[in-house]
Amino acid sequence: MTARPIDVLEKARGKKILIKLKNGAEIVGTLQAFDLHLNVWLDETEEKRDDKTVKLGTSLIRGDTIIYIAPVS
Repeated sequence: MTARPIDVLEKARGKKILIKLKNGAEIVGTLQAFDLHLNVWLDETEEKRDDKTVKLGTSLIRGDTIIYIAPVS
């Protein structure tokens, strides 16, 4: 059986993920929680944009700003 995208996110809870946003930023952090709208709560968050990295700490990212979510190796 093929996993649903929400099942894949559930398995990534507590692990590092990469989120690409519509504004071009990339966010890396540890997935803590999410909802059915794909609003995502991350800890130890860093924003990477234009070759700069900014530490953000705990972040809530609104689902409608996300292009994709991927695991970080």
